[in-house]
Amino acid sequence: QYGNTPLHEAAVSGHSNMLKSLVEEFARLEKFSHRGQINKENNSGDTPLHLAVRFDHPDIVKFLVQKGADQTIRNKQG
Repeated sequence: QYGNTPLHEAAVSGHSNMLKSLVEEFARLEKFSHRGQINKENNSGDTPLHLAVRFDHPDIVKFLVQKGADQTIRNKQG
């Protein structure tokens, strides 16, 4: 509905183990760029990092940054 990926949903809900598993699986599979998935924007321009910050999940924020999440991406609200 909002264009969220499984990474977005895990970031919103605070499911850090699920998010970590997804990122590691994307990194393992050469079909996907895990950084592309980490930085994927939903319909509002939010990345999983934006949502982890908004919903106060510091462990997920730290993990995403360590895995290369782009901290300079702006959503549609700026």
